[in-house]
Amino acid sequence: MKYRIFGFVVTLLLLLANIASAAPCSVSQYQTAVPESLRR
Repeated sequence: MKYRIFGFVVTLLLLLANIASAAPCSVSQYQTAVPESLRR
């Protein structure tokens, strides 16, 4: 029983970590145009 609760808690924490790390990534996908002076 203890291992079942432990597995549930680990799964829940992994889900929360995935959501927390994916949220900023979806916002920062926008890339501005690089100025001609900085291009090689």
